[in-house]
Amino acid sequence: MIYSKVFLKLHWGFSVVKPSAAKAKPGFYLPPPTTLIGALSYGKFRGVDNANLGKVYGSPAYNFRNVMATARLESEGAYTEDIIRNVISYFQRKERRENPRYIYGVIPTGKVYMPNGRLVAVYVTDSMSKEELEKLSWSITRIGGKECLVSVENVEVGEAKKVSGRVKTRYYFRDTVKVVGKKEFLEYVTFWEENGYIWGKEGGSIRYILPITTYPLASKEVEVEAKEAYEVGGEYVVFS
Repeated sequence: MIYSKVFLKLHWGFSVVKPSAAKAKPGFYLPPPTTLIGALSYGKFRGVDNANLGKVYGSPAYNFRNVMATARLESEGAYTEDIIRNVISYFQRKERRENPRYIYGVIPTGKVYMPNGRLVAVYVTDSMSKEELEKLSWSITRIGGKECLVSVENVEVGEAKKVSGRVKTRYYFRDTVKVVGKKEFLEYVTFWEENGYIWGKEGGSIRYILPITTYPLASKEVEVEAKEAYEVGGEYVVFS
């Protein structure tokens, strides 16, 4: 296994809304694995929105489904929900959809504000070379929505050493992982798995634990009992 640790500088912050959000769009405190993998795949599939995935079509990021990803905040931020003008016509009754009055509406949308803040993303995989992983890591331009621009400040690539047992981590992990000791600063969220990349399919729900304080928004270290974890540059990321 190899890993890439990507140090990202946020221009203003990021916004990734929760699955199935409609009239209200609450956001995540950290970008989920599918968002991170989509950002990594952009360097290879830029300009390709729809790919043939065999018997189905979907996002080309589906080709990176063997990449494991997680993230933590390096800086403090703040979560808020801004009022955004958004298309609401597809939530209306059929007879209303052509009426200009019902095309747009105001939607509270979750955002994490962290101007010039830093986010650290880690990718672990055995499905590509170190050279390709490093190149794609440097090619990341945004996290979340198209306006959520980032600058890659540094990329660290190396061998991911597999470990198990008790480790400390600041990166999020699945809620099947046992947390040791105090369970402070734990936020439980539901992310989607990779089937969400396929057009017409809904990704299955996977529960995760974010070791984080909500105000100010900041990643915290917790100790866990891991079955599958990796040492990546002096830190640990946990996947089961």
